[in-house]
Amino acid sequence: MANSAITNIYATGDVAEQTPEEAKKTIFGKWNLGSSAKSASRSECSFESLEFTDESYLIKLSDANSQRHQIYGIYDFEEVDNKVVSVQLSTYFEGVSFELAEITDIVVEENNGELEIDFTFTFLMNLDDFFPCTNNLSQSYSAEKDEPMEGTLEADEDSTHYKIVGKYFAKSYSDLYGNTLEDFFLDSCIEYDYNYETGEETEYIDENCIPADKLILELSTFGTYLFMELAQNTPIYIEDGEWSLSSDETSLKVTDPEGKIFVVSITQISNEGWTMTIEDDEDLQTINWEKE
Repeated sequence: MANSAITNIYATGDVAEQTPEEAKKTIFGKWNLGSSAKSASRSECSFESLEFTDESYLIKLSDANSQRHQIYGIYDFEEVDNKVVSVQLSTYFEGVSFELAEITDIVVEENNGELEIDFTFTFLMNLDDFFPCTNNLSQSYSAEKDEPMEGTLEADEDSTHYKIVGKYFAKSYSDLYGNTLEDFFLDSCIEYDYNYETGEETEYIDENCIPADKLILELSTFGTYLFMELAQNTPIYIEDGEWSLSSDETSLKVTDPEGKIFVVSITQISNEGWTMTIEDDEDLQTINWEKE
């Protein structure tokens, strides 16, 4: 199997025998779990997928009503003598970082051209803090790795594909109405009051609301995008979907969670960041992103 300039897409091995640098390549990618738990009950909540980028992770779960939920955070390795003992997942809640889970017994193997992972997942907190979940998801899992998106293997260090994959923070925002990034942040605290007698709607700012103070965009080479608004390091809005690069590498086709497709133009790009524009009949939005 060929590798990519982005990372070793097809790394395998027993993570317990690897250094943190090696282990990061082994777990990198999107792993589809579905009903893969070795003792899972589908009558309650269940694991859907687990994706690792260079520093972040995204867990997708579903509840008994098939409603999807996401947990996002960063990961680190617990090690002894430069060998990985476990992968530690942390996330934020109300501005405080805490340990969400740990993963042990990680082995990735190639079987008939497919990469498969086995691991033991242990939650260190109650999932009810995120959404209703009564069954125990701390158990052993097996999963197959998604294929990387088209162009991953061919992307060299001068390509737009190579440059655009990564984690970004918004540095500025503008639109045709004169709004700035600060206005965008404040939008999360705007409420509306409708007067049924007059038919008028009044806009006001919720004084108890803590506005967003950070926008993050993460693009993975497995075709996942993650857009987040954070307040005091706590995600208050998470949107994940799919993205692909146009053949001339001047735009992205983005598919949101509801299946709506829209085009994002790439107006400037470098190894440090890029500028995106989104145009429709009513507005022209521009965001400058800087790579972490």
